[in-house]
Amino acid sequence: MLFAAAGLLSDGLLSDGSLSADEPAISPSAKEQVLQGLTDLTLLRDSVLKRYTLMVTGESQTIYDAKVKRPPLQIDRIYRLQAADKQKNLTYRASGKVMGPESSSRTYEFQYWVELYECKGETKGRAGSVSRHGYKVREQQQSIPDFIKQQRLSGVRFDPFDDLVLHAMFLRNPEDQYGWIEQVYLQQSELLEAETITQGDLRSRWRWKHYTLDFEIELLQSKAFDYLPVKVKYVSQIEQMPRLFAETEIEWRKHAASGKYLPHLIKAASGSPYGHKQEHHHWVFDWRIGKQIPDDFFRCSLDDFRPQFSPLYEFYFDSYGKPGGVMTGTPWKTPAELADESQ
Repeated sequence: MLFAAAGLLSDGLLSDGSLSADEPAISPSAKEQVLQGLTDLTLLRDSVLKRYTLMVTGESQTIYDAKVKRPPLQIDRIYRLQAADKQKNLTYRASGKVMGPESSSRTYEFQYWVELYECKGETKGRAGSVSRHGYKVREQQQSIPDFIKQQRLSGVRFDPFDDLVLHAMFLRNPEDQYGWIEQVYLQQSELLEAETITQGDLRSRWRWKHYTLDFEIELLQSKAFDYLPVKVKYVSQIEQMPRLFAETEIEWRKHAASGKYLPHLIKAASGSPYGHKQEHHHWVFDWRIGKQIPDDFFRCSLDDFRPQFSPLYEFYFDSYGKPGGVMTGTPWKTPAELADESQ
């Protein structure tokens, strides 16, 4: 599915790309509720990420300007896996991509994975298809950032709460963005206005300056979802980079066991600094938290952590057997198909 940037930017923006110019005074009640909603988002994040698993299935598209000497459209079929248990000091992150004849020398589709597995002070990881065996283990004298760089593991970074309300370009940022909700909205930004709108929702406007970045942000928080953010727009205030836009729409779903609202689907679009490309993302989130996860899921020293996810998600990874070679796993489904199945 292609998300046209023109459609994403049409609502609430002036012809010059700036946010609506009306300047209502900040209502104390609206302002307080906006800030409380963001604080609740950080509390939700911290409570969920203590012990959880997450599988993201998505499609990311890059549209290139005609001046760029490459095919005009690149489509990536992606997976993201995450798991953590703070008490056991275990964190697992993986990024997967479905590849085929169009992007490799193979005649069939296969999964390519990048994994980072940390448990009780031991850090290990690997990158490759199923034919690559064994994790590389970080030596004690090597820093974790150096290990990640050496083994080309930076692609695993993704923060499933903070990234929702950042500029969409950060969805592919290899750096850790945990804590950026506080940094961007509660520490660095100036709240310009806040108001209650239709059905009790909140709309707020911010100015965020960070090193060379300069944006106006419009945030929409839904009363129906306890004032969690459902839409965020970034409009560049950098004179030389007017096309550095971003917009993200977030769909929340109540978790049956815990009653907490969790991110279920995001649609996001962003423009590059000089307009040479646009990126569009459509991702579906599938969570397990609390007692949904068996106690023996979080184990150190596994030769392959990925099969832990199979019984939870009914998903099977590419495997390698003799004779026969590669046996492909569960076929990739579009986010739209997954969203329809979960209705």
